Amino acid sequence: MTATLVRPSGTARGQRPWTAVVAGLSVAVAAGAAFLPAWPAGPDMGSTNYMGLLAANQPWNLILFMAIPVVLAETVAVTELAVLFSRGGARRSALVNRWAGLVAGLYFLGVTSYLMVHAVVPLTRDGGWRGPADVIAVGFYLLGLVPLYGMTLLETRAVGADLDDDTRRKVHAWMVGAFLVVAHIAMIFGMLDPTVLGWTADQAPPTHTMPGGTVMHGGTHG
Repeated sequence: MTATLVRPSGTARGQRPWTAVVAGLSVAVAAGAAFLPAWPAGPDMGSTNYMGLLAANQPWNLILFMAIPVVLAETVAVTELAVLFSRGGARRSALVNRWAGLVAGLYFLGVTSYLMVHAVVPLTRDGGWRGPADVIAVGFYLLGLVPLYGMTLLETRAVGADLDDDTRRKVHAWMVGAFLVVAHIAMIFGMLDPTVLGWTADQAPPTHTMPGGTVMHGGTHG
């Protein structure tokens, strides 16, 4: 009877080092990405800044800002199914699932930090947003940080240390689904002609090349 009253997991004590590690890595990734130099922009296509970002510097921007985070999230989703439908637990799939979840959150934290410094702040300061479609596309893209980084915290037990395996797997699956939803919303509005939601070219200040991978609008960026 006494044994049944003892908490089955030593997570609170055993996971503190992991929490410190993920906190340190997160600070290093975010700070390092923020101080990366902005590479040159591509030509202005008259589309949203989201599409301009992905279209510039082919194929590197597309790989860095779209392919890598989506592939990591879909790897988590596929291996999640493999673990779920495997009677034996599919150790290899579980290992890939865990590492993809760990890497995805930290990687997208770096992406978010970089874009906040080199795109979102300059666009907001200089009035370079191209209407609601542009704001929605970029906003939902960056919102992907919540589920992806949430997976990293979950995998390192920085949060949810007392969750059992089934509950953790369910939360994990919901986070993957949430990321895919916000990523597709960003993609839809990003591909939309910004004039459809009311933006007109004469609303924009004179164009100039802004760091961050796309041509933006506004005053000179120092």
